[in-house]
Amino acid sequence: MKKIINSNYFYAFIALCCSIWLFFFVSSPGVGSTRDSNQSNTSTVTKKATLTVPLQLQADVDKYYITGYPQNVKVTIEGPAALVTATKNTQNFNLYLNLRDLSIGQHRVQIKESGLNSELTYNIKPKYVTVNIQRRETKKFAVDVDYNKESLATGYEAGKTEVSPDTVTVTSAASEIEKINKVIVKPILPKGIKSTFDQEVLVQALDKNGKTVNVTLDPQTVHVKIPITIQSKQVSINLKQKGDSNNSNFTLESDVKSIRIFGTQAQMDNINDSIDVPVDVTDVTGNTKKSIDLAGALGNKVAFTDPDAINVTINTGNSNSSSTNSSNNSTNSTNSTNTDNNSSSENNNTSSSNTNSTNDKNNSEQ
Repeated sequence: MKKIINSNYFYAFIALCCSIWLFFFVSSPGVGSTRDSNQSNTSTVTKKATLTVPLQLQADVDKYYITGYPQNVKVTIEGPAALVTATKNTQNFNLYLNLRDLSIGQHRVQIKESGLNSELTYNIKPKYVTVNIQRRETKKFAVDVDYNKESLATGYEAGKTEVSPDTVTVTSAASEIEKINKVIVKPILPKGIKSTFDQEVLVQALDKNGKTVNVTLDPQTVHVKIPITIQSKQVSINLKQKGDSNNSNFTLESDVKSIRIFGTQAQMDNINDSIDVPVDVTDVTGNTKKSIDLAGALGNKVAFTDPDAINVTINTGNSNSSSTNSSNNSTNSTNSTNTDNNSSSENNNTSSSNTNSTNDKNNSEQ
């Protein structure tokens, strides 16, 4: 037995058995090959995805200004799921227009791709675009400001407008630059604004008809500041009688002797150190007090006042007139009484005279 184990034939037999066992182990289905099977199944699954990709230009953009092409295009890719997922996440490919050999004018150009894996199929929409190639031009323009001054509250005025920066750089095709009539900002002021306007405003390039010109502006917005203020000053008031009345003996008095008036600079310049305040006495028949609305009384002379109303005492003088009339009536009554007394005395004297005459006649007859 020992001789058999030590012989070369024994070891050869053992080696042959091991080889046969390994052959059947590897070849048997379902044994040790689960991972490889899963990987094989995964690689055979297909997937589709649609991506939005920036469209690039291959052209001399320093010399030419190119319009008409979309900023982004859609591409649908299809292939092995793992590869589609990786491409979607990394987007390590390009879609581009090759314009290097094209001249000035309009051209219909096919969108091309580079960098997509050869195992993927793709479909680009749109496949073709029409581009317009023009000579590039850059020019500086001053920025004008246009806003609705009627938005300001009554009496308020706008000061000098500040724009920063006050010029912008315009880049476009030379033909578009020639269309520009002005570069402008149009700030929208809130209705009834009473404080300084201070905002960033979008810049526009307009032609002579007020339509927007297709150009690139740098910067696209500017800072606009419009100071909005109102003028004021302190003035004394002069109460003036207004309206028709049979009584001309009115006296007007108020505890308020001066007011502060507000308005535009022109309104302030038209008023000196005092201002007339009309007081309507049309319906006044006796001593009374009235509240005078200064804004209504002063009209468009000012925007508003502080205070906005004052109390005025109106004296008619009727009590003095009644006393005088009563005195006159008393005098007239006294004069009438004296006249009646004098008339009665005269009648008595006449009667006495007639009696004496009768007596004298009777004496003579006797």
